[in-house]
Amino acid sequence: MPKGYLIDLAGIKRLREDHEMLLKRVINLEQKRGDKVGDGVRRNEEFAKVKTLIAPRDIANPALNKTLGTGKAELYKIIQDATTLTVTFEQMYNTDGSAIEVDVYNTSLVPVPVDAYVRITRNFRSGLWMIGAVQTAIAAVGSYGITGRSGTTAGTGEARIHYINGGVLTDTGETLEVYNLSASAIDADSYITIKRVSLDEDWIVDAEDCG
Repeated sequence: MPKGYLIDLAGIKRLREDHEMLLKRVINLEQKRGDKVGDGVRRNEEFAKVKTLIAPRDIANPALNKTLGTGKAELYKIIQDATTLTVTFEQMYNTDGSAIEVDVYNTSLVPVPVDAYVRITRNFRSGLWMIGAVQTAIAAVGSYGITGRSGTTAGTGEARIHYINGGVLTDTGETLEVYNLSASAIDADSYITIKRVSLDEDWIVDAEDCG
C-alpha cells in the first residue's frame, strides 16, 4: 500500500482558511469586472445605483486638485420582456447572493448622492469605473450672497450643493464658487440651480428663487 499523508485538525483548518481567502479574491475580481467570470466579455458601460455618496474631485486643497472623488455603486441590468416588450431593470448579484458592488470615481466638482441611478463607464487605460460629468445641480447661496454682474465682470459668491431626498432639499456639505451673469445680486440662503459651462469647469447661476 503506497505511503500517504495524514491531515490533522490544524491542516484542515489551514485548508479552510486558504479556501476562504481564494473565494474572497474571486468575489473581489468579479466585483471589479462587473460581469460573470468566464463569459469572455469585458463590460465597459453599466447601469448602477449609488450605494455610498460619490464624492467630488478634491479642490479644497490645491495640491490634491487632481485627486478624484470616489464612492460605491451596485450594478443593475436592463431586461426586456420577449412577449410584452416591456423594459425593466433589476439588481445583479454574485454567485454567493451578495450585490455586485463596484468602486466609482468622479472627476466633477459636484458629488452624486446615495440612491441615484446613474450610468457608469470604464476608463480605457486604467480599467476604473467613472461617473459621467455632472452638468447641473441644486444649491443654496452662502451667507454673503452672490454679487451681481458689473459690466463684463461676472458676479461671484459661494453656494452649497444640495440634492432632493424624498422631497427634502438636503445639503451635501460641498461648496462651490459660482458666477452670476445677471446684474441683480442674489440674497443669502436663496435656493438656485447652477450649471457647468461646457468650455471649462466654471459654474454659473441658471435660475434663482424669485420669491
